[in-house]
Amino acid sequence: MKKHIKWIVTGAVFVLTCAALTGCTTEEEREAAAKFQAEADKYEEGNNYEAAQESMKKALEQTPKDEELLAASEELDKKAEEMNAYSKTMEAAMTAIEADDAQALNELQESDAGKALAEKIGDVGSYIYIPEGSKTGKGIGYYSFEGCDCNEWYYGDYQDGVREGNGTWYFVNSNTDDGNLYKEVYTGQWSGDKPNGTGHQYISSGDTVHTDQDFTVKDGLFYGTYQITDTLEDGTQVTGSYTLTDGKYQTISDEELIANSFAVPTEPHLAIAFLYDATGAIRSCTMVYAQDVTEGVAHFR
Repeated sequence: MKKHIKWIVTGAVFVLTCAALTGCTTEEEREAAAKFQAEADKYEEGNNYEAAQESMKKALEQTPKDEELLAASEELDKKAEEMNAYSKTMEAAMTAIEADDAQALNELQESDAGKALAEKIGDVGSYIYIPEGSKTGKGIGYYSFEGCDCNEWYYGDYQDGVREGNGTWYFVNSNTDDGNLYKEVYTGQWSGDKPNGTGHQYISSGDTVHTDQDFTVKDGLFYGTYQITDTLEDGTQVTGSYTLTDGKYQTISDEELIANSFAVPTEPHLAIAFLYDATGAIRSCTMVYAQDVTEGVAHFR
């Protein structure tokens, strides 16, 4: 009986010595480490790197000598540092878009941080950031397109990583021929990852506003009427409208022009609209000089 007791005590001392001096771990510790590592992986998948690092720290507390776990922890820390830099860039972009500060957004795009983000998403890709660390909620995305050096932003609602709800599509560029800051913004409804419903488009170049009105939109293409205002040489204010279907202008026929004493234009044109004075009389007409123009949200038209 005494020998049996002595063996048990000796065994216990051996286990304690093994754990203290050689880093041996128990089955319970390995299981706990695996649980915390799986938890870290889940947080990382949801882009919640702070929580992922905390879970990885707990895993290492269980098996501090595990070389594979140590390597995974180092890789997580490295990626977290990189992703935190991207997150700061996205948060700065959110602030600029919320303030409708095109200049600040352009400067962010031209910064080293903005260029690093553009390099990450490549020629065709996107980077989506939702502060809550999930794929659903209000967030911001940066999108690139093949054959076009014109990355664009979306800030608004996401559902499982898809643009769904209300949001703003924002494009700004200072690399224009005249040096003016070009700005194109659509704010409105989204469905199926595309602009669908009703929304407002604003386009400007420097101090010149080209478009500032509401539209009905389907898969990024505008429908409804496009309002026009003009002033004739004699000072008369005239107004009119284009009709849009599938983003295309509906043209007044040559017969209608001739019947109203207007010459049929010889230049290539996409659409013509009559302009009316305050009495409702047709006083002028206006044209869109481009056969391939489609009105809609940038990169959806």
